[in-house]
Amino acid sequence: MSDIELRQLRYFVAVAEELNFTRAAERLQIAQPPLSRQIQALEKALGVELLERSQRRVELTAAGSVFLEECRRILAQVNVGVDRAQRTARGETGQLSIGFEGSSQNDLLIQAVRVFHAQFPAVELVLQELSSGEQVEALRRNQIELGFLEPNLPAENLSIEILRSESLVAVLAETHALADQPQFALAQLAEDAWITGSSKTYCGLLIQILNACRQAGFVPQIRNETNDIQMLLGFVAAGLGVTLLPTSMQNSSYPGVVYRPLTPPVPKVELAIARHPENRSPVLNAFLQVVRALPK
Repeated sequence: MSDIELRQLRYFVAVAEELNFTRAAERLQIAQPPLSRQIQALEKALGVELLERSQRRVELTAAGSVFLEECRRILAQVNVGVDRAQRTARGETGQLSIGFEGSSQNDLLIQAVRVFHAQFPAVELVLQELSSGEQVEALRRNQIELGFLEPNLPAENLSIEILRSESLVAVLAETHALADQPQFALAQLAEDAWITGSSKTYCGLLIQILNACRQAGFVPQIRNETNDIQMLLGFVAAGLGVTLLPTSMQNSSYPGVVYRPLTPPVPKVELAIARHPENRSPVLNAFLQVVRALPK
């Protein structure tokens, strides 16, 4: 059997539905002679007669009736395929895996997810809570496509883009000796026990605290580690130690915990996104556009 073109199927459906070559040609916006030739070529390729022609009318043969239903199904499926391909190319369908730190500043991620889901509801977002170090490893293994992380860590062969920088604030139990102070120097916490992110997973919170304390002239006495923000706040409220968090996380209210600004020089923390520079996924690019458009 010779190759059959989609164009011929569309032509046949028009003739079969109109049962008139003139009206079918007008519907297809082509001349009648080429239409007749294409229908004849289709019948020859199939080896069956699809239409009974007379000077007065055109009728479907039994084979033509069966073929009409199949043509409608095929053309509908082609339209679905074309639509899906175009939507995928625009980043409107598919899946995107994203890593984030539970102890980090995730308000920007939450905003991005909300906006992106509203614009691209057919895209499945898979969010994984991972430390910054775990995200770098997951990116290298292609287990995630995008990471929201602390940028000051080894990340060779990855594209790092800083999203924002903000101040760190002290997080204390409300019974702490400095809790009634409007602000104080970070060095005043040099003798306190500290609660940080995990040292085993290269947590971004740990990196932030170590850098800030080093700049203030001391090494923190770390007593407890957790990557869970709620557990961290619970430990602080229980009086087990102090910590630092980004200013944006002051909205994470917890009974028995207070946030206090630090006197200059105030330590800063950066939030970045990381990805493979060669990843050209339309879904990833669409998500990046949403993130970059958000107020920082």
